Amino acid sequence: MRTTTRIFLTSLLVLCHFQWGYSQFPQRGFGVSLYLERDKQPDGGIFLPAPPDTCDVEYYDDFVQWQWGKTVRFTERGERASIESQSSTAVMAGIFSEALDFKISRTETPAIYNLISRSYHTAEQTSKNPKEKYMRIRPVIRFNEIPTGQADDLESLRTSGSYPSGHTTRGMATALVLAEMVPEYQDTILRRGFEYGESRVIVSAHYQSDVNAGYMCASAVVAAMHSVPDFKADMEAARAEYYEKSGRKPATADVLPDGRRILSEPVDTASFRYYGDVAQYMEAKGKRATGRGEQAKADADCSLDALIKVFSGALGIKIDAKSAPKLTALITETRNAMQANAAALAASAKFRKRPYVQLGEDPFAGVYDSKTSSYPSVESEICWGVGLVLTELAPGRANDLLTAGFRMGESGIITGQHWATDIIAARIMAAATVAHLNSVYSFSKLLDEARAEYSSFTY
Repeated sequence: MRTTTRIFLTSLLVLCHFQWGYSQFPQRGFGVSLYLERDKQPDGGIFLPAPPDTCDVEYYDDFVQWQWGKTVRFTERGERASIESQSSTAVMAGIFSEALDFKISRTETPAIYNLISRSYHTAEQTSKNPKEKYMRIRPVIRFNEIPTGQADDLESLRTSGSYPSGHTTRGMATALVLAEMVPEYQDTILRRGFEYGESRVIVSAHYQSDVNAGYMCASAVVAAMHSVPDFKADMEAARAEYYEKSGRKPATADVLPDGRRILSEPVDTASFRYYGDVAQYMEAKGKRATGRGEQAKADADCSLDALIKVFSGALGIKIDAKSAPKLTALITETRNAMQANAAALAASAKFRKRPYVQLGEDPFAGVYDSKTSSYPSVESEICWGVGLVLTELAPGRANDLLTAGFRMGESGIITGQHWATDIIAARIMAAATVAHLNSVYSFSKLLDEARAEYSSFTY
């Protein structure tokens, strides 16, 4: 098995070098056009928080994960992480060909390759604003290491920001697009997108928080891309090409993504990462007596009425069942899907006590609940998922929508309902679930109707 893996990795590296001139030469060359220009994309410098400083409690998780990465750098997984420092359309085609067990190439599957290429290059722009805003020092520089990523140049790493991870943004964006194209393979595809981000921690090019932010930027830009007619046309062409050339038939079962197959296991009390969760919880408790604490208590209400109120403000219009029935229905359907997906993962994954239960405290918001797992955060999945879906129909309001969705997730730490790592897992699953919903005809039809309804309010 180890020999087989080495052969695959070597072959992928050869392919990457062969394609290097095409993929790395001016990113906009050879007719590659973006679905959205940088200034029309959601801005992670607005909807994401600043990266943790070395004196922040959030940095503990970064440090622990950096240490974990060191332990696997010179293993078979580390070899793959080193090769995956390559980043191009060709690399994406190779990685996801493996996930799909179906060869993707520029010559043999031009429609799929075009979809990957345009999505990849669009997502490449997404991480630039926050990178330039924060210019975070990378771990490989902070700890005076030698880069182990085969394509990582020390000088380039030194002069470019670590937050968020551009590799992760591009890799997860590609995964989300392909998961929508072929929902039967969604779990395998999204797992590879998740691991592509994880590889950046292993080679010390990025901290875990950089990678987490990359996952969020990817989901944000893919959501905004859905407002572009070219993207929809390319998606349809790529999907048709896939089923024609693979000889496979679309699945009829409407199965939501399985977090057990996409994510790593929830953090256990025996893990070093648990202490990072505890530290963030203890720090967040200090906000309870502030205005942010009152906001967090209000955010604990994730009912349909509460969601509509919050996202009406972010959209800049008043939503109710009478004046905006399609928008109301869209939020309802999205909420139901997110809740079902989170509940399925909570029921099947390892049970995790809520912070206040684990630490013997009373909840700051809501009733005492020792029977419901903290993992994943249902509220975070719902709020981030609704923010993404509404971004699809109102990309001009993306920063407001995503800021609201992100804030509502963070509120769970303040109230003691969820650990920080549970919230990150929920947001990734929200993006996965949105990708699935976009592959369902009835949901896409409802989204188009809600988009038309929203346009009637704004024009």
